[in-house]
Amino acid sequence: MKGQAAVEYLMTYGWAILALVIVVGVLLTSGILSPSYLVAEECSFGNNFPCKFAIYNDGGSTKLGMDIFNGYPYKVKIIEINIQTTDGLQSFSGFATNVELDSGEHTIPPFEATLSGPEVKEGDIKKFTGNITYVSCASELGPTCSTAEHLISGRVVGKIIPQ
Repeated sequence: MKGQAAVEYLMTYGWAILALVIVVGVLLTSGILSPSYLVAEECSFGNNFPCKFAIYNDGGSTKLGMDIFNGYPYKVKIIEINIQTTDGLQSFSGFATNVELDSGEHTIPPFEATLSGPEVKEGDIKKFTGNITYVSCASELGPTCSTAEHLISGRVVGKIIPQ
């Protein structure tokens, strides 16, 4: 009697443990538990410059395409965009300069730049920090834009995708 109870106990819990191992195995192989799946992609330069982006490889180099929306109630001129890796070893170059955006307008075509150094492996997650330098072109200032530059800091976090 005791032997039969022991065998039933082992069989019941054995099947439960086997089912648990199978479920964990499926979760691990599907990529749901991988760190790249759990990282939220973001492009954040404050409430007045919301943006969308894509980081991709093209012809042996990594590129960033970024669409910036002007959330200010007046026209602005984006003087410069500087974005680099968080360690500061690589940076994007080639962004358009002196781009004017009316209130509520976004960049068409999007800003595009190339990352210095070797191509980043597809599927990797990269974190970048940066600054957008801009001036106000509010109608109160007259027909020209202000000369007082403003600087907004932000960050871009994303996965390198296929082109």
